Amino acid sequence: MIRRGLDYVKSLEEGNHGEVYYNGEKVTNIVDHPAFRIPIKTISDYYDLHFKDPSLRVYNRDVGEETSISFLRPKSKDDLRKIREGLTRIYDFYHGYFGRSPDYLNLWSAVFYAHSEDYFAKSFGNNIMENVINIYREASKKDLFYTHAIVAPMYDRSRPPSQWEDPYIQVGVVKETEEGVVVRGASLLSTAGPYAEMLWYMPNIRRDTDPRYAIFFSIPTNTKGVKFLARRGFQPKGFNEFEYPLSSKFEESDAILVFDDVLVPWDRIIFYKKSEEIEGFMWHTVQLRTWFNWHFVIQHYSRLKFYAGLAIAIAEAVGINNFVNVQEKLGEILIYLSLNEAAIIASEEAGVQLPNIYRPNAQIAISASHFNMHVLPRVHELLRLIPGGSSIPVPAGMKDFENAEEAKLVEKYLSSKGLSALERVKLFNILWDVIGSESGIRYEQYDRFSRGDPTLRWAQTYTEVFRDKKRDYVKIVRDIMDQMPNPKQ
Repeated sequence: MIRRGLDYVKSLEEGNHGEVYYNGEKVTNIVDHPAFRIPIKTISDYYDLHFKDPSLRVYNRDVGEETSISFLRPKSKDDLRKIREGLTRIYDFYHGYFGRSPDYLNLWSAVFYAHSEDYFAKSFGNNIMENVINIYREASKKDLFYTHAIVAPMYDRSRPPSQWEDPYIQVGVVKETEEGVVVRGASLLSTAGPYAEMLWYMPNIRRDTDPRYAIFFSIPTNTKGVKFLARRGFQPKGFNEFEYPLSSKFEESDAILVFDDVLVPWDRIIFYKKSEEIEGFMWHTVQLRTWFNWHFVIQHYSRLKFYAGLAIAIAEAVGINNFVNVQEKLGEILIYLSLNEAAIIASEEAGVQLPNIYRPNAQIAISASHFNMHVLPRVHELLRLIPGGSSIPVPAGMKDFENAEEAKLVEKYLSSKGLSALERVKLFNILWDVIGSESGIRYEQYDRFSRGDPTLRWAQTYTEVFRDKKRDYVKIVRDIMDQMPNPKQ
């Protein structure tokens, strides 16, 4: 069953969310809270979008009913294309923002399901395999909104978490019981945690292979002991769409996720104790890194389309689009846009057909996503450089146009050759929301680090992503060396 937006909101009203703390107070009404009502409204719109655009709904053969296309397990290249087209429509709706949309974790659940036998059963046994299958079917049939948390608190990066004064700062298993395991600790960064119904917890166990940390699981966010400590909201005052056209729709909440001795039932665990199996999960058999990076590139492609349109509109509005230094900057943005489009299509065309899933090309998808860790902040810089100081002197708000005496001055001095004063102020309000508002700066920071440390990720392109192909490239050079004459002995 595909839910409507009202179904999601009603679920939150019925208490299907975690224990949330904001600014020193426990939140009692999550739906109407000023820090959370913007993303809750946007998620509600996401669900309703499936009824405005029927192509986002698909008969899902794995569950025997219609689901969101983001739950579809791609068995062929054509399936992957349909999913990519659907995700592109969703992120075009968000203008490339709102990365913790329900579709993001929906796809994860489908990928886990596809590898229930060749990875989860082989690595952890049939019980874990059944857990993976049942969690996927539950999520897709009920159309639940999942978020996730991965990163451990940065208490002391010079030592592994098991050597910290308190080894349960990072989430770890405290004890086993007949019902399940008890976990304790915290995780950063749980975007959307306060208003999600479900969560996936998956730690970075490469940093510490202590078996207590090797646990991945899915539980409802309203499970006893699950708490979210939300960051300060960046919501514009009064939801003003005139001054903050993007923040008023796409502000996302981030939170620290705390497990205060939480009981995780055995049937909600999909990875347990075997730290060494993380390689197959992230890089080899399941290749989760391929999937979430592919998903990121789709989101970034939609954002770059928006950024390109914004940059061109500003340049043309004030008559600087014929300046070669401006054209160079516009061209740079368009190059990034085209490379992302090429990467999406190429990763699809050069994908890998596996018995239970068709996977996008890992090298192309991950490389493009890692590249975008530099690209998106660079485009923010270009959006600051193109208009120069003209991005700053913009009237305070809508009421400047409602005061007749002031409106005459605004119209005379804020008009440009291509736009009326009102149109120009709207355009520059969009620009400032991208490059200057708290929400805009948050997105820039997130884009830099959402896949991890950029230095580490680019290094892993060499050590992991191209691990099997780099010898082929070296062979090209070796062949030339072999063809070169050797000196006579």
